[in-house]
Amino acid sequence: MRQAEGRVEGDVSREGPYTPAMTADRSAEELAALARELVRIPSPNPPGAEDRIARFAAQWLREAGLEAELIPLEPGRRSVVARLAGRDPGSIVLCGHLDTVPTELDAWSVPPFEGRIQAGRLWGLGAADMKGPVAVLMQVLAELARRSEPPRHNLVLALTADEEFGYRGAASIADSGRIDDAILLLIAEPTDGNLYVGQKGELWIEAEFTGLEAHGSTPEAGVSALLPAARFTAALATEIASLAETPGAGRTSLNVGRFDAGRQVNIVPERARIQLDLRTARAEDRDDLIARIDAIGRREAAVEGAVFAQRTISDHPPILGNPKDPNALRLSEAVATVTGAPPAIGLCPFSTDAVAIVPRHDVPVIICGPGRIADAHRPDESIALEALRAHHEILLQFLS
Repeated sequence: MRQAEGRVEGDVSREGPYTPAMTADRSAEELAALARELVRIPSPNPPGAEDRIARFAAQWLREAGLEAELIPLEPGRRSVVARLAGRDPGSIVLCGHLDTVPTELDAWSVPPFEGRIQAGRLWGLGAADMKGPVAVLMQVLAELARRSEPPRHNLVLALTADEEFGYRGAASIADSGRIDDAILLLIAEPTDGNLYVGQKGELWIEAEFTGLEAHGSTPEAGVSALLPAARFTAALATEIASLAETPGAGRTSLNVGRFDAGRQVNIVPERARIQLDLRTARAEDRDDLIARIDAIGRREAAVEGAVFAQRTISDHPPILGNPKDPNALRLSEAVATVTGAPPAIGLCPFSTDAVAIVPRHDVPVIICGPGRIADAHRPDESIALEALRAHHEILLQFLS
């Protein structure tokens, strides 16, 4: 959807972290202002220059009375970790990422880094994925830090770099020793009211067809790499769409994310590359998918006399949790109390920083946050301010 220009509502600036004495309206206003400031700090990945937004978040948390550390990843890129002591042993890790995907500025009808608040929504790159949710995590930690009674468990806020590309910020935090006492990983990605106790696997494959260049007027003298690549892509999409659904996990899905072929219109294309994004519902689907890709690729290449090859770019198995986990049930109760309806509980269809943390710490994961993933990775990204306010209340109930 493209949002028409109009009057900006709720245009506020941050005056510092709120306190429990503030009214609900003032608290919501402060939350919107913080989310807006995060949107205003560009952090597209690549190139992944998260240092500026990490320094802002760390300073904001320090002003809220928390100790916040900057965790280096590489020059110009850092993550943030803050800790709040609780009553009982073990830490609940609250996780969100600071980077966004890149975008084409001309495709937006609103400025992507303005942080416009209009029609009850925050507009801008990363508003849903996931600077709005990150603002909720920061505000919740700030409020809990000001209460006389500490939360049930230690709380660790992990704001990561490089989630949108390689999960390396989360990996560096997991390896740093700062979450060694984790008993739960709670990731606030936008889930549109759903509560996920795991996530599908992420398998990225690059398929390549190699032919032989020739003059465009004599295509018979060459071997096109583009033609078998096109047939391969269509055949694979049809085959993946026919796979059976896995109960409780959904279907394995395919997105053809990139297709590059040829270098000039009057030259027979010698090379074609296709990048495939597969989200696996079961761990055992991985080897089957690789075999299917190989079989279809070789079949279509042979028709033209081309050569087929594939390589794995990213490979993360599914993370499967327990829908009856006590923390999942407790969070579900909080969602139902605030929203009036219990959330659906299942397996997250997209991937998160859990792939870099769970294998290192073997900790249960819950993915639940404000906004819709359907609004992310597209022009005119936005999130409802009411969704931010509601999730703020949900987390306060769950963590207290």
